[in-house]
Amino acid sequence: MDKKQKTSPTPEKKVKKEKKPRRPLSFQALFGNNKFVLFFSVISAVILWFAVSSQDKDDFNRTITNIPVTVNYENSIAQDLGLEIIGSIQTTVDVTVTGKRGAISSLTADDFTASVALSSVTKAGTYNLEIRVLRKKVSSEYTYGIASGSPTEVTLTFDRVISRTFPIEISTPGLSASEGYLMETAYADIDYVTVTGPQSEVNRISRCVINIPTEQELSETLTTTGTVAFLDDTGAAVESENLEYDHDSVSVTVPIYKTKELDLNVEFINVPKGFPIEQLKYTLSRNSILVASPGETIDNIGSITVGPVDFRQIDIGTELTLDITLNAGLKNVENVTSVTVTFPSYGLTSRSIDLDNFVIENLPSGVTVSPLSDKIEGIRIVGDSSILSSMTQEDLVGTIDLSQYSISSGRYTVSVKVYVQGKVLAWAVGEYTVDIEVTPKDTSGS
Repeated sequence: MDKKQKTSPTPEKKVKKEKKPRRPLSFQALFGNNKFVLFFSVISAVILWFAVSSQDKDDFNRTITNIPVTVNYENSIAQDLGLEIIGSIQTTVDVTVTGKRGAISSLTADDFTASVALSSVTKAGTYNLEIRVLRKKVSSEYTYGIASGSPTEVTLTFDRVISRTFPIEISTPGLSASEGYLMETAYADIDYVTVTGPQSEVNRISRCVINIPTEQELSETLTTTGTVAFLDDTGAAVESENLEYDHDSVSVTVPIYKTKELDLNVEFINVPKGFPIEQLKYTLSRNSILVASPGETIDNIGSITVGPVDFRQIDIGTELTLDITLNAGLKNVENVTSVTVTFPSYGLTSRSIDLDNFVIENLPSGVTVSPLSDKIEGIRIVGDSSILSSMTQEDLVGTIDLSQYSISSGRYTVSVKVYVQGKVLAWAVGEYTVDIEVTPKDTSGS
């Protein structure tokens, strides 16, 4: 019996994935990659630079620009003399360097210094000074020099720098006061200006002036602003960028005062009791003065009082000089500081009359007062001739005012005020005294 062959199930065949074929490397694709292009460019530039540098046997020229020129004062005669450069140095130079490309390509203005020597500066003045260029690091790989067309010298002015102070003057040629007003001297809010600059220029200045160009007739005070100007002794302007001053624009005030003519009145003291002062004749060296005040203050003032005159000093033909004093806020326009008062020498006469009529005033309580003299001899009386011709002792009274004394008991010398009774034009000239005795009153009742 044939053996039957066993058959096993046929296994499933695995399907293999087909691999995509690799594309061949393409330079065209690489140059489409930005990162590759950047990397390739850098490497190529470096290789090219080394190649060129290694084969470069010729010298090249290169110009380095804008090297600032400086000045070194240290250990110079100019420094010892206190000289300074007037103005500022803004000069630069260009330098031409010659050498292998690799040695000079990286040089900049910072690798060089440009300066001027001050050995020839021995006094104030203007100098043409040579510019010297030096490299900061010594190198044998290149040479250098100031480029063609670049300055090889610089012109500098040296001087001492000083300061002077000038008082301010104010010029107001176009301003005037209206009718009935007075324009006072204009003034600034500062009194002085300090100028600093070269000695030769500062010493040219003679005056400091502020000119107010306004043209106007004023009836009130003007406040404005003016610019400082400096003038020499001929009146020409001194102008320079080298001058500096502590004030430029200054506030200016032009005061305007209202004016008025005011009468002068004389004040009297120690006028005799009952004296008709309105009948006393006298003359003044001037009867009024012109005064001024800011604003309308002066409108309320009617006269100016001078004196006082002590009536006891008035004699026939007496002349007295009195000061004129104005209240605060008033200005004496004509600057008249005094006036002379003259009393007449005609129509008056004088006599000497004894005084024996005493009147005690303001007697303290508890005391008795008695003059130690019965009379005062030789009282000088001045007055109208017709009145004095018939005057007697009965017409005179001497008052003793005790209110001005502190008395208790004892003897005192006191003042006596003499006057003529009857309210007539006559008075006593001079000062008089009398001795009195003060005794306590007897209060015992006996």
